[in-house]
Amino acid sequence: MSLTKVDVRNVRNIEVAALEPSPHINFLVGPNGSGKTSLLEALHILGRGRSFRSTQAAQIIRLSQDSLTVSGKAVILERPSQVSLGVQLYKQGRDIVVDGRKLMSTAELVWILPVLLIHPGSSSLLDDAPKFRRQFLDWGVFHQDYEYLTAWRGYVKALRQRNALLRAGSSQGLETWNHELGRYGLLIAEARSRYLECLQPFFLKATVHFLGIHDLHIKVNPGWDVARSLPEVLQANVQADRRFGYTQYGPHRGDFVIQMDGRPVRHFFSRGQIKMLVFALLLSQANLLESQLGKRGCVLIDDLASELDVTNRSKLLSFIKSLNGQFFVTATDEAVRHSTGLEAAAVFHVERGCLTRREN
Repeated sequence: MSLTKVDVRNVRNIEVAALEPSPHINFLVGPNGSGKTSLLEALHILGRGRSFRSTQAAQIIRLSQDSLTVSGKAVILERPSQVSLGVQLYKQGRDIVVDGRKLMSTAELVWILPVLLIHPGSSSLLDDAPKFRRQFLDWGVFHQDYEYLTAWRGYVKALRQRNALLRAGSSQGLETWNHELGRYGLLIAEARSRYLECLQPFFLKATVHFLGIHDLHIKVNPGWDVARSLPEVLQANVQADRRFGYTQYGPHRGDFVIQMDGRPVRHFFSRGQIKMLVFALLLSQANLLESQLGKRGCVLIDDLASELDVTNRSKLLSFIKSLNGQFFVTATDEAVRHSTGLEAAAVFHVERGCLTRREN
């Protein structure tokens, strides 16, 4: 996948912007507050149906406007013609359209346009709440197997039903939902484990590039002690779950940790090393996407120079140059000028919400 055209209307300070990007690397340059990150936000909306900066559409829509629109055309490897995509967000609700068809959910949109985001807050991925690591996992597994979504929806439905029974203090039907949770939970846990096994060699390649380290390992925690089946664990913990009012074990409590010599690296890596480790993790996900799954991701990198020295910035740029995906990178003019080997990259200047392409 690569975007060939993007049109943005009424996203924050951007009234109207049109972009015909390079299929590889695109720099969005300009001063602070010019609209660079808002353009990345628009691309994120186009690929995921939502912003990465706010859950409130009213905060994203340009002042005095009722809605925002992001539309585009993309080349998809498995399709002979370009695909038209469009997302319109209202203060209450949204419309998603693919090739003239209105979608009821974001699943097809996310499948067609795989968007990955790297921004200053990404460095907290390994230290933040487990739900963010589960989101990282589930996005990757979904792009590996579209049917994963069916298992996840089945699991969520069963989990809600079981939690409702726990809060009501009822045992009627509990065994049935234990069975359903076990059935779908095992599918989810196995899919996540397979995905991390596929990701591991790409992750090691990236950590060697960024950190010169060869012996890191991603260890998955499925969310329960696999020495027993999930239905057995659920049944054994019914009383405790009733006291808490929710289900304590299952893939909804899953996680993963990066280890070195059997120890979690977050306990002894420096802040700078953790930052580069997260870059390695996210970019290895993009590399796996294109290398094994035949899908080119759209990678958004916000604030290239943020807390990155010249050496690490050079490592990052040389790595993305080696990949075939499409990249949109916000940066200062200075960061772009000091980037070597990227003469073929497209550079767009952003000023007060207006976008112009800079000729090489």
